[in-house]
Amino acid sequence: PAEVIDKYRRLVREARALFGATHYIEYHFLLAVSDQIAHFGVEHHASSDDRSRENFLTDPISHLVGATLIPHEFVHSWNGKYRRPEGLATHDFEEPMKGDLLWVYEGLTEYLGWVLAARSGLISAESNRQFLALSAAGLDNRAGRQWRPLADTAIAAQLLYDARSDWESRRRGVDFYDEGLLMWLEADVGIRKQTQGRKSLDDFCRLFYGPPSGPPQVKPYAFEDLIETLNSIALYDWKGFFETRLNRTGTDRAPLGGVEAGGYRLAYVEQPSEAQRATEQIRPGLSVAYSIGLRLDRDGSIVDVLPEFAAAKAGIGPGMKIVSVNDNRYSRDVLREAIRNTKNGGPLDLRVANGRSFVTFKLDYHDGEKYPVLQRNGQAPLLDDIMKPVTR
Repeated sequence: PAEVIDKYRRLVREARALFGATHYIEYHFLLAVSDQIAHFGVEHHASSDDRSRENFLTDPISHLVGATLIPHEFVHSWNGKYRRPEGLATHDFEEPMKGDLLWVYEGLTEYLGWVLAARSGLISAESNRQFLALSAAGLDNRAGRQWRPLADTAIAAQLLYDARSDWESRRRGVDFYDEGLLMWLEADVGIRKQTQGRKSLDDFCRLFYGPPSGPPQVKPYAFEDLIETLNSIALYDWKGFFETRLNRTGTDRAPLGGVEAGGYRLAYVEQPSEAQRATEQIRPGLSVAYSIGLRLDRDGSIVDVLPEFAAAKAGIGPGMKIVSVNDNRYSRDVLREAIRNTKNGGPLDLRVANGRSFVTFKLDYHDGEKYPVLQRNGQAPLLDDIMKPVTR
């Protein structure tokens, strides 16, 4: 549709305004839409290989769920291809790559792709906040944070990319994407507050990734280069800021300082957001993670459990399969209704297949449905300001 193409044209304008320069002669978006291929994106310096569902451009729900795909890969032309961590800018195929700065390569790209998707109109600010709430809630309930620092997820990326989904909460996954987004959001909000709105992470992007324009080239950087550039924008203990968030353990809380200082707080409500409903429609499955602590496949197979939640405490684990709920055949709606009724004293008995055995687990849960959203707090809505377009 013409209106969708116009938004992608605006994406190009917004990206050029953000970085202030381009490092390609021309750029090609190579988009494949099919239900017969894997769906992902791969960045190149002057193009990106983006693959999505057959109805990606024509179905609003499908496009909503994938709205940040092309912005993310486009940002990589600057962040990852032009400016590249020195540990990834190897001289030959014999020299091993070092992924310790993937929280920049991918985390900052995730943040800027999230920003540009809203600025270009590919997604509304409200929907963008809803998807942010889903990511933030997942990270804020990661049991693996107790023992594994974020930095280790970057160093172990080659293992975690292909890791199984079961036990991910205890193990952590490639969290440097979404948690990197939260860190850079916090940095952006911090700069805006410290400078009373005169500066932002946009200024960092123009200085670090910007002029002069030219053909593709690789300009490696180290952690110290990031710190020096950030301090030229807003003087602060940026080294301590990042090292604390990268290396701390012993907490199950995500770095939500940017969300909260940006005018919002993570909360849980009784109805799933539009973003969660859309995601479940496109990628069939069910998350009741923040009520009873389960993530399930479409057929009731348990993908992961959150420790300290009712299902895990009852003894349910990944690899099992729910076959009935309160003696009713399992379905997504049946489970949700049963969880909803716990608030009025209803039981929650799950009949579960575990290999050849069947076991009934009686969950001690009475708080109804819980789904993540961002709600306004008393601070200025800087999150909304960040998503406003800067071009006409």
